[in-house]
Amino acid sequence: MIIEYVPGKGLALVEADDFKSFKLRLRDTPERRPSLPDIAFVDDVNVLIDIEAATRLPGAPDTDAWRSGFGKMVVYAATKGWIDAATNSIRAHVERIP
Repeated sequence: MIIEYVPGKGLALVEADDFKSFKLRLRDTPERRPSLPDIAFVDDVNVLIDIEAATRLPGAPDTDAWRSGFGKMVVYAATKGWIDAATNSIRAHVERIP
């Protein structure tokens, strides 16, 4: 699953059915840490993404099956220590595409 940011277009969820991967893709973004809604940079290569906000992005399927798969991904992420309970966020790595 990829949350993709493109300047001028904003955020969107792509590859929404891939529950084995989770990352933020910055496409054509010159800033190292652009200001993005519901996303906090931990460092240059990791972010925390608000869990609920991720489900409301353009491209997120509005089906029970998808919500179930997303929920299972979040549970798995928690077992790996990738959930920040204080902010209800999930950790993701950052991929940059020029």
